[in-house]
Amino acid sequence: MKSISIVAGFLLLCGGCLQIELNYDSGGKQALKEAEIVYYGAPEACGCGWLIRVGEIWYHPENLADNFKIENLKVRIDYIETREIFRCNRGGVSYKTIRILKMENLKNNNEVGILQENQWSVLKMDSYRMDSVYVDGDTLRLKVSYSGGCRDHTFKLWKLPPNALVPPVVELLLDHDAQGDRCEAWLTRWLAFSIKPLRINGKQEVTLMMRGSPEMSAYFGKFVYIY
Repeated sequence: MKSISIVAGFLLLCGGCLQIELNYDSGGKQALKEAEIVYYGAPEACGCGWLIRVGEIWYHPENLADNFKIENLKVRIDYIETREIFRCNRGGVSYKTIRILKMENLKNNNEVGILQENQWSVLKMDSYRMDSVYVDGDTLRLKVSYSGGCRDHTFKLWKLPPNALVPPVVELLLDHDAQGDRCEAWLTRWLAFSIKPLRINGKQEVTLMMRGSPEMSAYFGKFVYIY
């Protein structure tokens, strides 16, 4: 569908006028651009923090909400460019700054994996601290903290093989691959995983037990997924 650009107005910023350009499709509906959210390391460790790639252009978002701070998250976005230039990596790299007007989750590529009895070796056991967990519709959202800042860290949510608990519950574990990062900046981020694969035919809810960390058998909490 063809997009039509319309100049919607002006915004006074830093003593000058900033032109706001909104995009509409031929049906008059606002057309959002596809983008990807990427984490480029902690700014305090010479990283560039959270960036947004729109096409081939990288931007620094001044108002990225915590629930969108998910590595490689695909989104649709409408934004304006400000006059600010964001400099990182000790001033060696610079990006234009944008203010997000609207953002939608395009597709959540993160989905809970099903671990089989013979697959325990695939788990990554690097340490982290689990700060918060909650069920949001078909998504499990987790807030974690860990040390690093020099390499991209990856997290994966797993459903563990059946256990001997009575009554039986679904046991979940979040693994963490630090990619050998030895930096010591303390980082906090939100993760999101689709838990649709955990649905059981004939039931409308599933009880979830979340382990606190890879090396611990203690549980962080008990949660109910209703669908």
